Amino acid sequence: MKQRLKLFIAVSKDTSDLPGFFQVKYGGEFAARKFLPHLTNFKENPNLCTKQCYGFRQRFPLDFTENIAGVIQFPSILPELIDDADSYIKQTIPAHDILIAVGVHPDILVELVKQAVDAGCEAVIIPRENPDWLTTSLVKKMKYICEGKGLEYAFPRPFCSLSKGKFKYIDDFIDQFKIGKPKYRVLTNEKENVIDVDVKYSSPCGATYHVASGLIGANKQNIVDAANGLWHTYPCLASSQMDPEIKDSPMHLAAYINLYAARDAQRNHEEDSQC
Repeated sequence: MKQRLKLFIAVSKDTSDLPGFFQVKYGGEFAARKFLPHLTNFKENPNLCTKQCYGFRQRFPLDFTENIAGVIQFPSILPELIDDADSYIKQTIPAHDILIAVGVHPDILVELVKQAVDAGCEAVIIPRENPDWLTTSLVKKMKYICEGKGLEYAFPRPFCSLSKGKFKYIDDFIDQFKIGKPKYRVLTNEKENVIDVDVKYSSPCGATYHVASGLIGANKQNIVDAANGLWHTYPCLASSQMDPEIKDSPMHLAAYINLYAARDAQRNHEEDSQC
């Protein structure tokens, strides 16, 4: 990487109110309780992860506060259709490299991406933690807008499925912030019990560090079962709602992603041991 990337993050507020007639709600709990705390190493709210996980995380450089150019919050309850989306963008968009929009109203999202270009934005990441956040038609529209403005783009479903591909800035984001599809290696002693875990990439919610910290002490033969159990004790905020396009829920996909990461860690350890 030639530069340290700057992020501009757009989210909906985390509120408990409910929508009325001709209104919709875009939940902000994923960003407020998982993604943003993970990006700042839970320094403002360590109680959002376990004491064991918090202690384990401190060995890694996971506080990216200085790389966050700004955060913009939108109301969680909004009209179904917004004609004056630009009126909701009340702050000046700071210079940044990557826009990450989590649970933002579609009409605001379109306007936000258009304005982000003027602030130097090079790439857009819009996770699909909920089928209602991004419909297939909206994804097509966003791709068209991004391609027309020369922006890289990713629409991971769910966020922890984000992987490297054809886009340089998004690949650099994964490397710099160590965020994307989980990947880690386990180290064992002579009794084949896990004594340490090296996390290369974590899910954006931070669940990978929770799993990694809990794997220490487990026997290598039990890595997959232990990781599966640990993941289920770190509440996933991806939607359990069925996504008709993939005939599965984002939460279920996230569970499989964690499972495959554990299987890869176990298999890679066995291959290393045979070398």
